[in-house]
Amino acid sequence: MADKRFSFANTGLVRAEARHVRSSARKVRLVLEDIRGRSVIDARKQLLFSPRAVAKDIELVLRSAVTNAEVNHGLSPDDLVIHEAFANEGVTIKRFKPRARGRASKIRKRTAHITILLRSLSGGTVIESTVDGTTETVAPKKAGDSARSKRVAASQKADGAEVATDAAEVAEKPKAAAKPKAAAKPKAPAKPKAEPTEAAAAATKPKAAAKPKAAAKPKAAAKPKAAAKPKAPAKPKAAAADGTAEKKPAAPRKRAPKAAPPKTDTPDGEKD
Repeated sequence: MADKRFSFANTGLVRAEARHVRSSARKVRLVLEDIRGRSVIDARKQLLFSPRAVAKDIELVLRSAVTNAEVNHGLSPDDLVIHEAFANEGVTIKRFKPRARGRASKIRKRTAHITILLRSLSGGTVIESTVDGTTETVAPKKAGDSARSKRVAASQKADGAEVATDAAEVAEKPKAAAKPKAAAKPKAPAKPKAEPTEAAAAATKPKAAAKPKAAAKPKAAAKPKAAAKPKAPAKPKAAAADGTAEKKPAAPRKRAPKAAPPKTDTPDGEKD
C-alpha cells in the first residue's frame, strides 16, 4: 500500500514505479538524466531515439504515470512535466560461470527500481470537449472525485445497505418455538430362555478319555565292525628279459688338460 504522505492530495505529484527491472541502476540513471525536467512529449521523443536498451522500460513507466494522471486525477497530458525521475538499486541475482582448472567465477545480474513523478504546469487545469465540439478549461478534479473513488464509494454504500437489510430481516423474524422432545419408548420385556433340547444335551456330553500310547520298542544293538584285512607284501620287480642284472650308468670320464706347445730357441737368443 502506498504511503499517504506522497499521495496526489498532499504533494500534487503523480507517481509511477517499476520494480526489479533487469538493468543496473547506473545504466538507468544515464537515460533519466536526459528526460528529467522535460515535458512528456519531449521526453517520449528522447526515449524513442535513444540507443540504450533500458529506454524501452523507462518509456513504459512514463506511459503509466501519464495514464494515472489522466484517469485517476483528470489532468491533461499536454501540461505534464517530469518533476523527478530516479533509479534505485534492486536485488542482485548471482550466477556462476565455469573457468579453467575446475574453478568458477561469479556473474552478478543487477536490477533497478525506476520511479517517475509528474506535475502539471497549468496548476492542474483540465481541457474537456463539450457536446458542441468546442473545448473549455475546467477546474481540476479532487482526489475524491475521480472515477475510481466514486466506484469504491458506491460499492461501499451498496455493501452497507445489504448489511443493514440483512440485520433488519434477522431482527423481524421471530424465533421458532423449541420442539418438545419425544417420550422415550418403553423397553420390551426380556424373552425367557428356551429349555435345552436332546440335540443340545448330546452336544454337551463329555468327550471320551484319550487312549494311552504304546510303549516304544527298544532299538537293536549295533553290529561290531569287521577287522581290516592286512595288506599283501609288495612283489619284487621282474628281472630284465635277457636275464642280466640292471647296470648302473657309468661315471663321466675326466678329460686330460691339453699340453703346452714346446719352446724352441732361435739364433741370437730371439724367441719365436
